[in-house]
Amino acid sequence: MLLASRWLVLGVIAGLLVVFWGRLLRDDRADEERRRLEGIAKWLEDLRDTLRGSSIGAEDALEQVALRPPDAVAASMHRFVQRRRQGFRTEDALADLADDLAHPTADAAIAAICLVVGGTAGAGRLHGTVQALAAAARDEVTARERIDRTRAVYHGSMKRLVVIGAVLVAYLRFAAGDLLQPYDTPVGQLVLLLPIGMWVGCVLWLRSLCRYEMPRRFRIDRTAGVTQ
Repeated sequence: MLLASRWLVLGVIAGLLVVFWGRLLRDDRADEERRRLEGIAKWLEDLRDTLRGSSIGAEDALEQVALRPPDAVAASMHRFVQRRRQGFRTEDALADLADDLAHPTADAAIAAICLVVGGTAGAGRLHGTVQALAAAARDEVTARERIDRTRAVYHGSMKRLVVIGAVLVAYLRFAAGDLLQPYDTPVGQLVLLLPIGMWVGCVLWLRSLCRYEMPRRFRIDRTAGVTQ
């Protein structure tokens, strides 16, 4: 209808809104990252409980926990177990696991485990370190859940504003007589690009707020088994 009325710019914008409406103010990467963080927190909690409740060493505890991983990190844990059974050094398998998980909390935990496995630190200190990291990861999950609930409120408000704006423009176009007639010309359509471009830029900026700013990761030195 908009194309037939020679409002080509508004017709294209309306089509894009229909196609990308479900992703307008939602970034799936933020949801995926939160699920991964929850999986890391659960993995650390399981490792903490295993270290506390048995007398097995750190390497055996790691493999036991990796055999029953949380869904969000299951693929990474299965690859870790597979590398271990293929004869990889534990330190190398852990470094690969850190790259798979790609999160600072996982890097810190794996660095502490590497120190124990390499004999640099005593195994008795590992439980306390893992416990502190598990608590920190769980606190971060809780904080992000609160942030996401607040964001959901603003997302709903913004989508309502988009709908109201679209309805208002459609009403003016078809019910306001000659008020918007200057925009029927090719020059008018080019002029219309400016306010619409500013509006789209604001929407994209709001959408960028859905993403989390990741802190700098620790890096695992494969040769020394320490962080960089």
